[in-house]
Amino acid sequence: MYTLNVEDSGTGTLTLTGDLTIQHAQELKESLLEAALQSMHLNLNFKDVDRVDLAGLQLLCAAHRALLERKKGLTVVSQVPDVLKEAIKTAGFENCIDQDDPSGLWRGGN
Repeated sequence: MYTLNVEDSGTGTLTLTGDLTIQHAQELKESLLEAALQSMHLNLNFKDVDRVDLAGLQLLCAAHRALLERKKGLTVVSQVPDVLKEAIKTAGFENCIDQDDPSGLWRGGN
């Protein structure tokens, strides 16, 4: 389940729970797209993420790139779960954007 809360300031928080996998790719894509459209700055909260696969990583990477292209920010506001860290490492996504990426998403947290 993915929930979005957007404040009047334009900061959105997308809370991701459960599985970020191919079985949930359409829902994750729609949630990330809505969050990117509605937010000037997006906070990602990986609350209780259980599983992550390549499809989930690709969608996170695409959303992150889209935010950067639109000069919008992204911040990880929770502990990056071990399952996400392992998926990032296994898939070679540590430097998805660049090594100076301040979000910490691709390095497993700030």
